[in-house]
Amino acid sequence: MIKRKDAIILKSFDYRNTSKIIHVLTEDSQRISVIAKGARRTTSRFGGNIEPINFTQIVYYIKEDRDIGILKEANTLEPFLNLKNDLYRLNIAWGLIWIAKKIPDPQDGLFGLLERSLTFLNRGFEEEVLVYFLLSLFHLSGVSPKINRCVMCGSKEVKFFDIPSGGAQCAECRVDSAILVNSLLLVLYDLKKGRLRAWEEIVESDEKKVLEIVLEYGIYHLGEWLNRLRDILPSRIMPKER
Repeated sequence: MIKRKDAIILKSFDYRNTSKIIHVLTEDSQRISVIAKGARRTTSRFGGNIEPINFTQIVYYIKEDRDIGILKEANTLEPFLNLKNDLYRLNIAWGLIWIAKKIPDPQDGLFGLLERSLTFLNRGFEEEVLVYFLLSLFHLSGVSPKINRCVMCGSKEVKFFDIPSGGAQCAECRVDSAILVNSLLLVLYDLKKGRLRAWEEIVESDEKKVLEIVLEYGIYHLGEWLNRLRDILPSRIMPKER
């Protein structure tokens, strides 16, 4: 069966003497693998279209009883050159790509989320994209934190955040593990909605605090596998300490 799909290239590696195997996330949020025969030849028709992080339309053939397809065509729709020319933003992009490769059960909407996040990075945004991506990933996975109301009583007078409880807490409902965050809850709410300019309103120490809280929330609610993100991203982006 021949299929044509938009995809984001997650990984490519050499296969035998002249070919490559490509891992992609397709427009329907499925992870598939295809063999690009002859891709390592200088005369290959695939060229740079199958490089990781590219947003590419692929045409491939796959049998119903096979786990891997054969790539027939690949045409880049968006190469994200701006982010690739900036090492800091490129590192963040690799972090997003790693999550898309490793999350155990990709949910509907993951492809769109990844494409939007890479577009934000390409436009010049930085760490705030990582926070937006993770908060949106929690929503797709059904573990989205409550941010603008107390998870216990529903009060809007919130200034604490508790990871095990699932979000914001008021002073009356606060548990011992809750973290004082005050106005950072407003920043989290804006970032969750895609209003990335809110990141400009906080200082560097608060940026690190937000990154740590969001990652710890993900580790607790999605699984320990996400903790590896600390090793994937440089310490200037993602805190190493737990």
